[in-house]
Formats: sequence, C-alpha cells, structure tokens
Amino acid sequence: MSPGVTVLGRSPTCHVTLDDPLVSREHAQLTVRGHRVTVEDLGSRNGTLVNGEKLTGVHELRDGDRVRLGTQELVFYHLDDSERGTGRATGFMTRCAACGVPYPAEAGTCPNCGSDHRVEDDTVSGVVGAGDQNWTLQLLIEVLQRAEAVNRSEDIERLLERARANIEGRLAAHHHVAPEHLDAVALSASRLACRLAESRWARWALDVFAAANRLPPETVSSELASLPSESLGELKASLDRILAEVTEGSAERRQALSRLAAGLGE
Repeated sequence: MSPGVTVLGRSPTCHVTLDDPLVSREHAQLTVRGHRVTVEDLGSRNGTLVNGEKLTGVHELRDGDRVRLGTQELVFYHLDDSERGTGRATGFMTRCAACGVPYPAEAGTCPNCGSDHRVEDDTVSGVVGAGDQNWTLQLLIEVLQRAEAVNRSEDIERLLERARANIEGRLAAHHHVAPEHLDAVALSASRLACRLAESRWARWALDVFAAANRLPPETVSSELASLPSESLGELKASLDRILAEVTEGSAERRQALSRLAAGLGE
C-alpha cells in the first residue's frame, strides 16, 4: 500500500470502490505511515469489523488481521522488503481450492481455512480481478443477489450494467460464460424489468441467451410473463429470434418460452 490515506466505500470517488449495498458511500479509511497501518470507520451505517469485533476508534492492523466492510472481507498482510523483491507483483490474489475464499497470492496458506491448495490459473488482480472475468462475474452475482435481498433498485441496475459488460465482452471474444452465471444474471435482469415495468432488461436477457445459443431457464420465462402487456409485446422480436435460432436447450425450457411467446397474441 502507498503511504497516506486510502478511503474505502461504495462511492466511485473512493480510492477503493466496493460494489456492496451493505457498504456505505465512504465506509472506512486505511492510513499508512511508515511501517504502521491503521483502519478507522467513517461513521458507516453497518460498521466495520476487525477479526469479528466491531471497530471503535483507530485500530492498528497486524499481519493476518481480517477487516470486514458489509459482506466484503479484506485480509491484511505485512510484507518485508525482501518478500516484495522476490514475490509476485503486489495486488494479485488467488482462490483457495478448499473453501473458495480469495486471498493474496503472496500468502503461503489460506487465512480462512489454512489450506495451501490453490485453484489453478485463477489469479485475480486488485479487489476484483481483471485477469479472470469468470471470477469477476461470480463476485458481481453475489453482490447483486445481496442488493436484491434488500431491494436496492439503483444498486441492482448498476451491478447489472457491470455484469452485462462482462458477459457481452466474453461472448464477443468467444470466451466461455458459465451457464449458471448467465442464468443468474438473466433472472436478476428479468426481475428488475418487472420491478420497473419496462422491457429493456428483459430484451437484453433474451438477446444474450440467443447470442450464447442457449435457452433461458423456466424461472426467467415465468418472471417475464408478469410484465405489463405493453412491455411484454416489445419482446416479440427477441422471442422470435431465440426460438428460431437457438438449437440448444431442454424441451422444458423451450416449452416455457413458447408459452410466453404464445401469450403475446392473447
């Protein structure tokens, strides 16, 4: 970390932005002075925990301390100058093969369970890794589902925009998008479309399935059926395209989608 103050929070103006609805806009700050690093809560709504205890005042961090903001947990590691010189570039994280928790690649073992087994070729850079977009999407989905649980429409739409960019970028580059990830994002998009009573996110959900040559799950078709009739009618072109072009999919998924399309004429 660089000397000085680093502010963490949900606001894009923070030094480190955390996409978590349980994190306040300016949640906490880290201060680096020499070899001393402290953390301080900035009056956040849900507080900051250090090693499971609610933070009051300023706390000096020790090697291995775990700092939790909302649902995000950061693990603090102190590296000697010699370790910095011989280790990997700072800021890289890996994922534990035993429990799935991400942690700094410089650490020898997982701080959560103690395992030294890592997921192969699954290194991420920074808070959300740019090198592994599947891992990025998984993290986005987790935060997105938490935002849905507390009904924060603004956060849901912002997270969907990021998930959309991730998925569209991978499809354009002919990279794999895990079916469970696509299903989860499309379901969230469909729910938002119904909440807003407009078709934009619903059309995107159908179009991205067509681009991936997959049929949406029955849960997505059922959700879209509750759209207002005018918004539902705007899905005709997307429904026609996906039913005509997609060759993959179970009979149940195709039947659910066909029922949705048939309802447009009623």
